[in-house]
Amino acid sequence: MSHDQTSIVRNIFIAIFVFLSISANAHDAAVQTRVGRTIPAQVLGIVVIESPRQASLLQLRGMAGQGKVILRSDDRQDCLTFPVRFVAGDFGGSDISVHSTRQVRLVLQSRRVVEALAKGDDVVSDMYRVSSHDDDARADILIQTGLSEGHGFVLNPGSSILEDVVGVRTTRTDCSEL
Repeated sequence: MSHDQTSIVRNIFIAIFVFLSISANAHDAAVQTRVGRTIPAQVLGIVVIESPRQASLLQLRGMAGQGKVILRSDDRQDCLTFPVRFVAGDFGGSDISVHSTRQVRLVLQSRRVVEALAKGDDVVSDMYRVSSHDDDARADILIQTGLSEGHGFVLNPGSSILEDVVGVRTTRTDCSEL
């Protein structure tokens, strides 16, 4: 099978997985993982950036890190995971410094966001409705920890330049094992 055929088959698999995960409404329940993460009911996925680095230069503040996207499958028990790069920024800086900061956790509630990430496209916060209010059902992305609504951010699927060319490597796993 040629590289183009492999890429097409991979994209078809991801599209089917996303379609099934979005269209299923049965068995909607929160899933508790082994490491203590909760994937809430009624959400399509989460993004976790474990240890982002934060830098400030006077009023400018930026954050960067790598993490993972976790998308729920049609049965809501299996998850598709893949790496993601993350950058964010705002005007909340007050000094000159570089340090590690707390985990960033985003809840994905919109099929537009999930489809974009599954296709390998960047998700830019300015193009979606982002909220930090847990009860905001109209939000595409909910901020749970690590950011404020004043931060702009980009999610870039993959972990290397090679994955930018050949596509992101995905893993299907039981959600509770993550």
